[in-house]
Amino acid sequence: MFFFNLSLVEFLGLFAAATGVVTALYLLDRSRRRHTVATLRFWSHSETPSEMQHRRKIQQPWSLLLQLLSLLCLLLALAQLRWGSSLGSGRDHVLILDVSAIMDARTPEGAWMDQARAASQAWLKAVPAGDRVMLVRADALPTAATAFESNHRVVAEGITLSSPGASALNLNAALRFAAQAQRLQGKSAGEIVYAGAGHSAEEDDGFAATLDGLRILPVRGEISNAGLRKVSLRRGADDAWDAYVTVRNDGAKPRTVAAAVLFGKGVVGRRQLTLAPKSEQSFSTTFQTEAAGVVDVLLQVKDDFPGDDSTSLELPPQTRLKVRVYSARPAVLRPVFSSNPRIDAEYLLPAQYRPDTDAAVVVLDRMNAAPPVNAGSIWIDPPAGASPVQIVSSKTNVDVTQWHNENALGAGLRATDVRLARASVFEAKAGDLPVASIPAGPIILARPSLRAVVLGFHPVDSPLRFELVTPLLFANILRWLEPDVFLRHELSASSAGSVSTLLDFDPDRKNLRVAMDGGGAIPYTLDDRTLRFFSGAAGVVRVADGRHEMVYSLTLPDIPQSAWTPPPGARRGVPASLAGGAVARDLWQWLAVLGAAGLLIEWLLYGRARRLFRVAEAAPPKLRKAS
Repeated sequence: MFFFNLSLVEFLGLFAAATGVVTALYLLDRSRRRHTVATLRFWSHSETPSEMQHRRKIQQPWSLLLQLLSLLCLLLALAQLRWGSSLGSGRDHVLILDVSAIMDARTPEGAWMDQARAASQAWLKAVPAGDRVMLVRADALPTAATAFESNHRVVAEGITLSSPGASALNLNAALRFAAQAQRLQGKSAGEIVYAGAGHSAEEDDGFAATLDGLRILPVRGEISNAGLRKVSLRRGADDAWDAYVTVRNDGAKPRTVAAAVLFGKGVVGRRQLTLAPKSEQSFSTTFQTEAAGVVDVLLQVKDDFPGDDSTSLELPPQTRLKVRVYSARPAVLRPVFSSNPRIDAEYLLPAQYRPDTDAAVVVLDRMNAAPPVNAGSIWIDPPAGASPVQIVSSKTNVDVTQWHNENALGAGLRATDVRLARASVFEAKAGDLPVASIPAGPIILARPSLRAVVLGFHPVDSPLRFELVTPLLFANILRWLEPDVFLRHELSASSAGSVSTLLDFDPDRKNLRVAMDGGGAIPYTLDDRTLRFFSGAAGVVRVADGRHEMVYSLTLPDIPQSAWTPPPGARRGVPASLAGGAVARDLWQWLAVLGAAGLLIEWLLYGRARRLFRVAEAAPPKLRKAS
């Protein structure tokens, strides 16, 4: 017999304090009686106050004894008194249930997840009732599904509700997590049980061999599988979509599989692959579309693992930018806007200008015009009275001394030794973005509040017409005015877990964001162009910096290439019973009932209830009027 919640010193201290308080109340109790008198006429005021005498002996010892016994039962229940040996019971076991992606395999011997659940339930029935069990669901990250539970029905329910995920198993991390959980409890350590297929993404680090109480509940059967490993969709320079598909054969025999890429209901790519054992192949296909839709990649194969035989990616629509150019010389500006297939440019004369327009961007070439309504604007060398930004001065024969690469408008602009015959200098206010400057001030300026970019010179009439900086300048301006049109999309279907990708562009580190759809931001590391992040659950992760957007559909199951070999000393299978000491049984429920019953009996026999019953019995009968 032992206490589970309190030590003996704590219990005796609480009982002594409670006994002292209750006994003191009995000794200090002063009885008050209500007397009914005829009148106060015959009572005289006492000159000396009456002395109050404390009782020196307990008038109702049986009431005190009953209360003390009831408090003793309640304190024993609070200490959780157990019957049995504290050394032979209360062991802490950890059950590691494999819920990685490979547990969704369906072999002729049965589904692996069903086998693991059945073996776990059978092992749980062999655990003594006094032992506690923690359930850990293990995939890329070990997760405690329950605490150390002496109520095994809670653990059994957790086993039933467990299902395969999308990431690979990290068995080393799961075993270390289980051992640490046992150490933190400070109790007698029991078994660490692993139920699963043993296909781990990490190589064995030798930690399992150091565990004394390791037990393995293996699943039966070998899977024969060929599936998709990665699918990427990237928009090419001609706005066509390039699809890259990687297929792997995990079996021990060669396989021939047929792969198809579908957009909508049509097949846009088909390939037949002959895969050697434990090898993979890739193929690519190209298709043209501007519409949004779903791309399905299918494998026509029958194997034991259907989860990686298909995947889907959602294509965004290809939007086009409508630009209206007002110029007396449209021929000089036509090459600037006609080189990009995403731009629909319309060229009009200045006399045809209207502020109301359905175009997203309006170009005003040396025009005296009102600002356009609900559209971005590019002003090329505007007159002094018509410029949306105040012109401070006009300079001749000046050199461009600075390109402001710190903002998106000046990104990549590095032309040197550029002398302008004439240039207008603008007044910059708070919030404005300078793009190019001379010693007197900015000569290309963006004002975000007006969605306007003003050029103080005509680039085609300057030495810049021979420089690459001119098309880059206009591309930056259009991207700044309408960023969604020029957003570069890249879509990828892969497995959950650790993702590492080499970016083919220099990301904007200030605006780079990695986030999951419907969730918060995901921590990441960026080493030069290598981006790394981790997602333990299946879902869609978006990586964007304002100019590029990569969408990772982490829906393909992660199938490890290597199988774990248990150490030779590990126990195997479900035992008939787990040997242990005497089972400790809880007594606190009965003690709590006895304590409450004792207090109720004391109240009925000696408390206010007794006086209530006596008053009810002594009540005089009602008088009836004589007839």
